Amino acid sequence: MFTKPDRPVDRVFLHCSASDRPEHDNVATMRNWHLARGWSDVGYHFFIRKDGTVEDGRPVEITPAAQGGNNTGTIAICLHGLAEENFTAEQYRSVIDLCTEISTAYGNMITIHGHCEVSAKSCPVFPYRAVLGLDDHGEMAFEATVTPAGAEPPTHSPAIGNLPARPTLRLGDRNGDVQILQQLLVRAGHDVVADGIFGQVSAEAVRAFQTAHNLIPDAIVGPATWKALQA
Repeated sequence: MFTKPDRPVDRVFLHCSASDRPEHDNVATMRNWHLARGWSDVGYHFFIRKDGTVEDGRPVEITPAAQGGNNTGTIAICLHGLAEENFTAEQYRSVIDLCTEISTAYGNMITIHGHCEVSAKSCPVFPYRAVLGLDDHGEMAFEATVTPAGAEPPTHSPAIGNLPARPTLRLGDRNGDVQILQQLLVRAGHDVVADGIFGQVSAEAVRAFQTAHNLIPDAIVGPATWKALQA
């Protein structure tokens, strides 16, 4: 059962182990590989074996070492596998269940991504968006449709809901979406003027809102912050 860490988390990253060898199908092997690199522990929080078993890796209270430059505020999950056709339905069911549990623990304000979204790597090589039913923001929003070769499809995929898409906003932006942001901040009790200009006052209000909702307080309004504001 997943237990929320005290540190702020707003994203989950998925990985694959780059091996299909049975002797590598365990978190202990991953830990040994990472310790050999000089790391303090395995870089992932969870490891999913070919039979669907979910093994604990690095404690979730500790920031992962899995997505260089994108570890803060994340949880890292690795599935054993190298070739797409060798991932199993059991693994897919387990990653769906685990990501659903994590998302539910955070009020469905978590987004889910592949390592490839923040690196030049193709990891994970399986079609994670389809398996998890991810929308363009990384939210679990529609039915899974992809199955591994020769395997039964996952039996379910959660329908968490799909809010209207909004662009990521930062300090200095000036547009109608900023005005919508400011109106939502006012509704949440923050003292800002809805003038469509993302200035310092709006940035501080966003940062305070993010802190209050256990989001990364970076004053950048991305999918998780939009979702919390519209909740």
